[in-house]
Amino acid sequence: MENNQIKITNEELEKVNSLRGSIVENVDSIGRFNIKKHFLVKQLESVEAELFALLQKSEELDQNEKELINEIIEKYGEGQLNFETGEYTKE
Repeated sequence: MENNQIKITNEELEKVNSLRGSIVENVDSIGRFNIKKHFLVKQLESVEAELFALLQKSEELDQNEKELINEIIEKYGEGQLNFETGEYTKE
């Protein structure tokens, strides 16, 4: 029976070990970035939820403004309101 084992040179072994170390380092970096991504996604979801609530509030405020303008027009007729003085000038 013949021995099929061959010993590689120290230089080749160093290259193999260096490459394996780089692979492990790369996999580790991928893991760290996936964790960062997870937390950033969660943060983005939170920001999107807050933004959605603010946009809903904007729609509500816009509707309230339209209703108030209609009340003023019904009471005083078409015109322009000076927001600083409170004077309403009919058209």
